[in-house]
Amino acid sequence: MKNIKFIAFALAVICITTVYGQKKDGKTPTTIKTVGPTIKDKPLLVTTKKMTSFTIPAKGYNFSNTFTVELPIPGLNGPTMSGLCGGMVYSALDYYNNGMAIPTQGFRPAVKTPLHDYIYRRQVTSLADNADKWTELFVNPFGWRSDEFFNWGLQASGGGRIEELKSMIDQGKPVPLGLFALGNGGAAPHHQVLAVGYDMGRYKGDLGDFKEDFKIFVYDPNEPTRLMTIVPNVQGKYFTYKEYPNEDKWQTYFVDKKYKSNRPPSVITPAFPNDGKVHELLVEICTGNDDLRGGNDNVHVTVNFSDGTSETFLNINGQARWIDNYVETVPLRLKNPKPLSQIVSVTFKTTFGGGIGGDNWNVNEIRVIACGYGINQNVINKSGRPLVRFDGNNKPLTINLTR
Repeated sequence: MKNIKFIAFALAVICITTVYGQKKDGKTPTTIKTVGPTIKDKPLLVTTKKMTSFTIPAKGYNFSNTFTVELPIPGLNGPTMSGLCGGMVYSALDYYNNGMAIPTQGFRPAVKTPLHDYIYRRQVTSLADNADKWTELFVNPFGWRSDEFFNWGLQASGGGRIEELKSMIDQGKPVPLGLFALGNGGAAPHHQVLAVGYDMGRYKGDLGDFKEDFKIFVYDPNEPTRLMTIVPNVQGKYFTYKEYPNEDKWQTYFVDKKYKSNRPPSVITPAFPNDGKVHELLVEICTGNDDLRGGNDNVHVTVNFSDGTSETFLNINGQARWIDNYVETVPLRLKNPKPLSQIVSVTFKTTFGGGIGGDNWNVNEIRVIACGYGINQNVINKSGRPLVRFDGNNKPLTINLTR
Protein backbone atom coordinates (compact mmCIF):
# COMPACT_ATOMS: atom_id res chain seq x y z
CA MET A 1 0.00 0.00 0.00
CA LYS A 2 1.06 3.50 -0.69
CA ASN A 3 0.68 6.09 2.02
CA ILE A 4 1.82 9.71 2.59
CA LYS A 5 5.33 10.26 3.86
CA PHE A 6 4.13 13.49 5.34
CA ILE A 7 6.76 15.22 7.46
CA ALA A 8 8.79 17.29 4.99
CA PHE A 9 5.99 17.92 2.54
CA ALA A 10 3.29 18.96 5.03
CA LEU A 11 5.52 21.49 6.73
CA ALA A 12 6.59 22.78 3.39
CA VAL A 13 3.17 23.50 1.97
CA ILE A 14 2.25 25.01 4.70
CA CYS A 15 -22.90 3.57 22.52
CA ILE A 16 -24.20 1.04 23.98
CA THR A 17 -27.99 1.74 23.81
CA THR A 18 -29.88 1.86 27.14
CA VAL A 19 -33.54 2.42 27.83
CA TYR A 20 -34.76 4.25 30.89
CA GLY A 21 -38.20 3.34 32.24
CA GLN A 22 -40.26 3.26 35.39
CA LYS A 23 -39.98 0.31 37.76
CA LYS A 24 -43.13 -1.70 38.30
CA ASP A 25 -43.28 -0.46 41.91
CA GLY A 26 -43.33 3.15 40.72
CA LYS A 27 -39.94 3.97 42.22
CA THR A 28 -36.86 5.51 40.68
CA PRO A 29 -36.20 4.80 36.96
CA THR A 30 -33.46 2.30 36.29
CA THR A 31 -31.41 1.09 33.35
CA ILE A 32 -32.91 -1.86 31.54
CA LYS A 33 -30.03 -4.16 30.58
CA THR A 34 -31.25 -5.01 27.10
CA VAL A 35 -30.32 -3.77 23.70
CA GLY A 36 -33.60 -1.96 23.19
CA PRO A 37 -37.26 -1.70 24.11
CA THR A 38 -39.14 -4.90 24.84
CA ILE A 39 -42.40 -6.41 23.72
CA LYS A 40 -43.67 -9.23 25.93
CA ASP A 41 -40.28 -9.38 27.63
CA LYS A 42 -38.45 -10.06 24.34
CA PRO A 43 -35.70 -7.56 23.48
CA LEU A 44 -35.79 -5.81 20.12
CA LEU A 45 -32.51 -5.16 18.35
CA VAL A 46 -31.58 -1.47 18.18
CA THR A 47 -28.88 -0.73 15.64
CA THR A 48 -26.07 1.66 16.50
CA LYS A 49 -24.75 1.75 12.95
CA LYS A 50 -25.07 4.98 10.99
CA MET A 51 -24.13 5.30 7.31
CA THR A 52 -24.11 8.13 4.78
CA SER A 53 -25.15 7.70 1.15
CA PHE A 54 -21.51 7.61 0.01
CA THR A 55 -21.51 4.03 -1.22
CA ILE A 56 -18.48 2.04 -2.32
CA PRO A 57 -17.46 1.47 -5.04
CA ALA A 58 -20.11 3.64 -6.76
CA LYS A 59 -18.95 6.96 -5.28
CA GLY A 60 -15.22 6.25 -5.21
CA TYR A 61 -12.54 5.95 -7.87
CA ASN A 62 -11.92 2.70 -9.73
CA PHE A 63 -8.13 3.08 -9.61
CA SER A 64 -5.88 2.72 -6.59
CA ASN A 65 -3.66 5.26 -4.90
CA THR A 66 -0.44 4.16 -6.59
CA PHE A 67 0.71 7.67 -7.51
CA THR A 68 4.27 8.84 -7.38
CA VAL A 69 4.54 12.59 -7.84
CA GLU A 70 7.42 14.99 -8.15
CA LEU A 71 7.46 17.89 -5.74
CA PRO A 72 7.98 21.15 -7.65
CA ILE A 73 11.40 22.76 -7.34
CA PRO A 74 11.98 25.41 -10.06
CA GLY A 75 14.76 24.47 -12.45
CA LEU A 76 15.39 21.09 -10.85
CA ASN A 77 13.99 17.58 -10.82
CA GLY A 78 12.41 17.59 -7.40
CA PRO A 79 12.09 14.82 -4.82
CA THR A 80 9.18 12.43 -5.20
CA MET A 81 6.32 11.55 -2.88
CA SER A 82 4.38 8.29 -2.88
CA GLY A 83 0.61 8.52 -2.76
CA LEU A 84 -2.08 11.14 -3.16
CA CYS A 85 -4.55 9.71 -0.67
CA GLY A 86 -5.64 13.12 0.63
CA GLY A 87 -6.19 14.38 -2.89
CA MET A 88 -8.22 11.32 -3.82
CA VAL A 89 -10.33 11.64 -0.67
CA TYR A 90 -10.96 15.37 -1.11
CA SER A 91 -11.72 15.10 -4.83
CA ALA A 92 -14.02 12.07 -4.43
CA LEU A 93 -15.90 14.02 -1.76
CA ASP A 94 -16.02 17.03 -4.10
CA TYR A 95 -17.74 14.94 -6.79
CA TYR A 96 -20.17 13.61 -4.18
CA ASN A 97 -21.01 17.01 -2.70
CA ASN A 98 -21.47 18.58 -6.14
CA GLY A 99 -23.78 15.79 -7.29
CA MET A 100 -21.37 14.96 -10.12
CA ALA A 101 -20.53 11.48 -11.37
CA ILE A 102 -17.00 10.54 -10.39
CA PRO A 103 -14.75 9.47 -13.32
CA THR A 104 -15.13 5.73 -13.87
CA GLN A 105 -11.79 5.07 -15.57
CA GLY A 106 -9.94 2.08 -14.22
CA PHE A 107 -6.46 3.52 -14.71
CA ARG A 108 -4.51 6.15 -12.82
CA PRO A 109 -4.63 9.50 -14.68
CA ALA A 110 -1.40 10.57 -16.33
CA VAL A 111 0.60 13.52 -15.05
CA LYS A 112 -0.55 16.95 -16.26
CA THR A 113 -4.03 15.72 -17.21
CA PRO A 114 -6.94 17.69 -15.68
CA LEU A 115 -7.90 14.92 -13.23
CA HIS A 116 -4.31 14.30 -12.12
CA ASP A 117 -3.70 18.02 -11.58
CA TYR A 118 -6.93 18.39 -9.62
CA ILE A 119 -6.16 15.45 -7.34
CA TYR A 120 -2.68 16.87 -6.76
CA ARG A 121 -4.01 20.33 -5.86
CA ARG A 122 -6.51 18.83 -3.44
CA GLN A 123 -3.67 16.82 -1.88
CA VAL A 124 -1.77 20.01 -1.17
CA THR A 125 -4.87 21.62 0.32
CA SER A 126 -5.63 18.61 2.52
CA LEU A 127 -2.16 18.79 4.04
CA ALA A 128 -1.71 22.54 4.29
CA ASP A 129 -5.10 23.15 5.91
CA ASN A 130 -4.43 20.52 8.56
CA ALA A 131 -0.76 21.24 9.21
CA ASP A 132 -1.61 22.14 12.81
CA LYS A 133 -3.30 18.76 13.39
CA TRP A 134 -0.39 16.80 11.93
CA THR A 135 2.22 18.89 13.74
CA GLU A 136 0.46 18.41 17.08
CA LEU A 137 0.76 14.65 16.75
CA PHE A 138 4.50 14.87 16.11
CA VAL A 139 4.96 16.49 19.51
CA ASN A 140 5.30 13.27 21.49
CA PRO A 141 8.77 13.16 23.13
CA PHE A 142 9.74 9.64 24.23
CA GLY A 143 6.18 8.50 23.49
CA TRP A 144 4.85 10.18 26.61
CA ARG A 145 1.61 11.20 24.90
CA SER A 146 0.91 7.95 23.05
CA ASP A 147 -1.84 6.80 25.42
CA GLU A 148 -3.40 10.25 25.31
CA PHE A 149 -3.45 10.27 21.51
CA PHE A 150 -5.01 6.80 21.38
CA ASN A 151 -7.71 7.79 23.87
CA TRP A 152 -8.58 10.89 21.84
CA GLY A 153 -9.92 8.56 19.18
CA LEU A 154 -12.21 6.85 21.69
CA GLN A 155 -13.74 9.85 23.43
CA ALA A 156 -17.28 10.92 22.60
CA SER A 157 -17.58 13.90 24.94
CA GLY A 158 -15.73 17.08 25.74
CA GLY A 159 -14.70 17.63 22.14
CA GLY A 160 -13.56 14.06 21.59
CA ARG A 161 -12.97 12.63 18.14
CA ILE A 162 -16.04 10.38 18.25
CA GLU A 163 -18.20 13.39 19.02
CA GLU A 164 -16.77 15.21 15.99
CA LEU A 165 -17.22 12.14 13.80
CA LYS A 166 -20.82 11.50 14.85
CA SER A 167 -21.80 15.15 14.40
CA MET A 168 -20.95 14.85 10.70
CA ILE A 169 -22.15 11.33 9.93
CA ASP A 170 -25.45 11.89 11.76
CA GLN A 171 -26.08 14.75 9.32
CA GLY A 172 -25.40 12.42 6.41
CA LYS A 173 -22.05 14.09 5.67
CA PRO A 174 -18.96 11.96 4.91
CA VAL A 175 -15.87 13.49 6.51
CA PRO A 176 -12.11 13.09 5.85
CA LEU A 177 -9.92 11.57 8.54
CA GLY A 178 -6.19 11.90 9.09
CA LEU A 179 -4.55 8.68 10.29
CA PHE A 180 -1.32 9.13 12.24
CA ALA A 181 0.85 6.05 11.91
CA LEU A 182 2.25 4.13 14.85
CA GLY A 183 5.98 3.90 15.47
CA ASN A 184 9.27 5.30 14.18
CA GLY A 185 8.90 8.49 16.18
CA GLY A 186 6.25 9.81 13.82
CA ALA A 187 8.30 9.11 10.70
CA ALA A 188 6.11 6.21 9.56
CA PRO A 189 3.86 6.67 6.49
CA HIS A 190 0.65 8.45 7.47
CA HIS A 191 -2.62 8.31 5.62
CA GLN A 192 -5.96 9.96 4.82
CA VAL A 193 -9.34 8.29 4.30
CA LEU A 194 -13.01 9.26 4.09
CA ALA A 195 -15.33 8.27 6.94
CA VAL A 196 -18.73 7.27 5.53
CA GLY A 197 -20.30 5.69 8.63
CA TYR A 198 -19.77 4.43 12.18
CA ASP A 199 -21.05 1.85 14.65
CA MET A 200 -20.84 2.38 18.40
CA GLY A 201 -22.03 -1.12 19.29
CA ARG A 202 -22.25 -1.33 23.09
CA TYR A 203 -19.60 1.33 23.61
CA LYS A 204 -20.63 4.62 25.24
CA GLY A 205 -17.60 6.64 24.22
CA ASP A 206 -16.54 7.07 27.86
CA LEU A 207 -13.24 5.13 27.78
CA GLY A 208 -15.09 2.37 29.67
CA ASP A 209 -16.11 -1.11 28.60
CA PHE A 210 -16.70 -2.40 25.07
CA LYS A 211 -14.21 -0.13 23.29
CA GLU A 212 -13.64 -2.99 20.86
CA ASP A 213 -17.21 -2.56 19.56
CA PHE A 214 -16.43 0.84 18.04
CA LYS A 215 -16.07 0.89 14.24
CA ILE A 216 -15.52 3.57 11.58
CA PHE A 217 -16.46 2.66 8.02
CA VAL A 218 -14.26 4.36 5.43
CA TYR A 219 -13.46 4.81 1.76
CA ASP A 220 -9.72 4.18 1.47
CA PRO A 221 -8.05 5.18 -1.84
CA ASN A 222 -5.64 2.28 -1.35
CA GLU A 223 -8.61 -0.15 -1.38
CA PRO A 224 -10.99 1.87 -3.58
CA THR A 225 -13.58 -0.82 -4.33
CA ARG A 226 -14.02 -2.12 -0.77
CA LEU A 227 -15.66 -0.65 2.32
CA MET A 228 -12.97 -0.71 5.01
CA THR A 229 -13.49 -0.83 8.78
CA ILE A 230 -11.25 0.97 11.29
CA VAL A 231 -11.33 -0.63 14.75
CA PRO A 232 -9.34 -0.04 17.97
CA ASN A 233 -6.86 -2.62 19.19
CA VAL A 234 -7.43 -2.01 22.88
CA GLN A 235 -4.49 -4.05 24.14
CA GLY A 236 -2.00 -2.66 21.64
CA LYS A 237 -3.44 0.88 21.94
CA TYR A 238 -3.64 1.59 18.24
CA PHE A 239 -6.22 1.64 15.45
CA THR A 240 -6.15 -0.77 12.54
CA TYR A 241 -8.31 -2.29 9.83
CA LYS A 242 -10.60 -5.13 10.79
CA GLU A 243 -9.83 -6.52 7.34
CA TYR A 244 -6.02 -6.30 7.82
CA PRO A 245 -5.40 -6.38 11.57
CA ASN A 246 -1.69 -7.13 11.28
CA GLU A 247 -0.80 -4.59 8.61
CA ASP A 248 -1.74 -0.92 9.00
CA LYS A 249 -1.47 0.49 12.53
CA TRP A 250 -2.32 4.05 13.50
CA GLN A 251 -1.71 5.68 16.83
CA THR A 252 -4.79 7.85 16.44
CA TYR A 253 -6.93 9.74 13.95
CA PHE A 254 -8.35 13.23 13.65
CA VAL A 255 -11.54 14.48 12.02
CA ASP A 256 -10.83 16.97 9.25
CA LYS A 257 -13.24 19.83 9.97
CA LYS A 258 -11.47 22.19 7.55
CA TYR A 259 -12.53 20.49 4.33
CA LYS A 260 -14.38 22.85 1.98
CA SER A 261 -16.03 21.59 -1.19
CA ASN A 262 -14.56 22.64 -4.54
CA ARG A 263 -15.98 21.97 -7.97
CA PRO A 264 -13.99 19.19 -9.68
CA PRO A 265 -13.39 18.83 -13.42
CA SER A 266 -16.00 17.06 -15.51
CA VAL A 267 -14.31 13.98 -16.92
CA ILE A 268 -16.50 12.12 -19.39
CA THR A 269 -15.94 8.39 -19.71
CA PRO A 270 -16.65 7.40 -23.32
CA ALA A 271 -19.64 5.19 -24.05
CA PHE A 272 -18.73 2.98 -27.00
CA PRO A 273 -21.41 2.07 -29.56
CA ASN A 274 -22.12 -1.60 -30.23
CA ASP A 275 -20.49 -1.65 -33.65
CA GLY A 276 -17.74 -4.23 -33.22
CA LYS A 277 -15.01 -1.62 -33.65
CA VAL A 278 -12.06 -0.44 -31.57
CA HIS A 279 -12.71 3.15 -30.47
CA GLU A 280 -9.83 3.68 -28.06
CA LEU A 281 -6.34 2.43 -27.34
CA LEU A 282 -4.99 2.58 -23.79
CA VAL A 283 -1.22 3.02 -24.02
CA GLU A 284 0.76 2.15 -20.88
CA ILE A 285 4.45 3.07 -20.90
CA CYS A 286 6.83 2.24 -18.07
CA THR A 287 9.84 4.57 -18.03
CA GLY A 288 13.07 2.93 -16.91
CA ASN A 289 16.03 4.56 -15.19
CA ASP A 290 16.29 7.49 -17.62
CA ASP A 291 13.34 9.88 -17.75
CA LEU A 292 11.36 11.48 -20.55
CA ARG A 293 12.24 15.15 -20.13
CA GLY A 294 9.14 16.81 -21.58
CA GLY A 295 9.13 20.43 -22.65
CA ASN A 296 10.52 20.18 -26.21
CA ASP A 297 11.40 16.49 -25.77
CA ASN A 298 8.19 14.52 -26.20
CA VAL A 299 6.73 11.40 -27.78
CA HIS A 300 4.23 10.91 -30.63
CA VAL A 301 2.22 7.75 -31.29
CA THR A 302 0.92 6.60 -34.69
CA VAL A 303 -1.66 3.84 -35.11
CA ASN A 304 -1.25 2.02 -38.44
CA PHE A 305 -4.11 0.32 -40.31
CA SER A 306 -4.15 -2.49 -42.85
CA ASP A 307 -5.46 -0.22 -45.63
CA GLY A 308 -2.30 1.88 -45.47
CA THR A 309 -3.82 4.76 -43.54
CA SER A 310 -2.79 5.84 -40.05
CA GLU A 311 -3.77 8.14 -37.21
CA THR A 312 -1.15 10.12 -35.27
CA PHE A 313 -1.41 11.43 -31.72
CA LEU A 314 1.09 14.20 -31.05
CA ASN A 315 2.83 14.84 -27.74
CA ILE A 316 0.99 12.20 -25.74
CA ASN A 317 2.92 13.20 -22.61
CA GLY A 318 1.53 16.75 -22.81
CA GLN A 319 5.08 18.16 -22.58
CA ALA A 320 5.25 16.77 -19.05
CA ARG A 321 8.26 14.97 -17.60
CA TRP A 322 7.72 11.25 -17.11
CA ILE A 323 9.79 10.25 -14.09
CA ASP A 324 12.03 7.20 -13.73
CA ASN A 325 10.60 3.76 -12.98
CA TYR A 326 6.96 4.77 -13.24
CA VAL A 327 4.01 3.86 -15.47
CA GLU A 328 1.92 6.46 -17.27
CA THR A 329 -1.32 5.52 -19.05
CA VAL A 330 -2.71 7.60 -21.93
CA PRO A 331 -6.03 6.92 -23.70
CA LEU A 332 -5.96 7.49 -27.48
CA ARG A 333 -9.47 7.98 -28.90
CA LEU A 334 -9.60 7.01 -32.58
CA LYS A 335 -11.26 9.52 -34.88
CA ASN A 336 -12.04 6.70 -37.29
CA PRO A 337 -12.79 3.56 -35.29
CA LYS A 338 -11.69 0.32 -36.92
CA PRO A 339 -12.28 -3.41 -36.46
CA LEU A 340 -9.45 -4.87 -34.43
CA SER A 341 -8.40 -6.97 -37.45
CA GLN A 342 -7.57 -3.76 -39.35
CA ILE A 343 -5.17 -2.35 -36.74
CA VAL A 344 -1.75 -3.75 -37.58
CA SER A 345 0.86 -1.85 -35.56
CA VAL A 346 1.68 1.12 -33.32
CA THR A 347 4.70 3.41 -33.86
CA PHE A 348 6.43 5.49 -31.18
CA LYS A 349 8.64 8.44 -32.23
CA THR A 350 10.38 11.07 -30.11
CA THR A 351 11.22 14.72 -30.76
CA PHE A 352 14.59 14.92 -28.97
CA GLY A 353 17.05 17.59 -30.01
CA GLY A 354 20.23 15.49 -29.89
CA GLY A 355 23.73 16.67 -29.02
CA ILE A 356 25.22 17.13 -25.57
CA GLY A 357 22.03 18.70 -24.20
CA GLY A 358 19.73 16.21 -25.88
CA ASP A 359 17.40 13.87 -24.06
CA ASN A 360 17.64 10.10 -23.72
CA TRP A 361 14.72 7.99 -22.57
CA ASN A 362 14.71 4.39 -21.40
CA VAL A 363 11.43 2.52 -21.83
CA ASN A 364 11.12 -0.75 -19.92
CA GLU A 365 7.62 -1.77 -20.93
CA ILE A 366 4.91 -0.90 -23.45
CA ARG A 367 1.40 -2.25 -23.18
CA VAL A 368 -1.52 -1.38 -25.46
CA ILE A 369 -5.14 -2.34 -24.76
CA ALA A 370 -7.80 -2.12 -27.48
CA CYS A 371 -11.17 -0.88 -26.17
CA GLY A 372 -14.66 -0.80 -27.62
CA TYR A 373 -18.14 -2.12 -26.86
CA GLY A 374 -17.44 -5.57 -25.43
CA ILE A 375 -13.77 -5.21 -26.43
CA ASN A 376 -10.98 -5.02 -23.88
CA GLN A 377 -8.02 -6.84 -25.35
CA ASN A 378 -4.32 -6.62 -24.63
CA VAL A 379 -2.79 -6.32 -28.10
CA ILE A 380 0.79 -5.27 -27.24
CA ASN A 381 2.81 -6.34 -24.22
CA LYS A 382 6.57 -5.87 -24.63
CA SER A 383 9.17 -5.48 -21.89
CA GLY A 384 12.94 -5.36 -21.37
CA ARG A 385 15.68 -3.68 -19.30
CA PRO A 386 15.33 -1.45 -21.25
CA LEU A 387 13.00 -2.51 -24.02
CA VAL A 388 14.23 0.48 -26.03
CA ARG A 389 16.42 3.53 -25.45
CA PHE A 390 15.28 6.59 -27.38
CA ASP A 391 18.00 9.16 -28.12
CA GLY A 392 18.67 12.18 -30.28
CA ASN A 393 18.53 10.11 -33.47
CA ASN A 394 14.75 9.90 -32.97
CA LYS A 395 14.63 6.46 -34.53
CA PRO A 396 10.99 5.31 -34.42
CA LEU A 397 9.90 2.07 -32.79
CA THR A 398 7.10 0.12 -34.48
CA ILE A 399 5.45 -2.80 -32.68
CA ASN A 400 3.05 -5.15 -34.45
CA LEU A 401 -0.15 -6.14 -32.70
CA THR A 402 -0.62 -9.68 -31.40
CA ARG A 403 -4.02 -11.33 -31.81
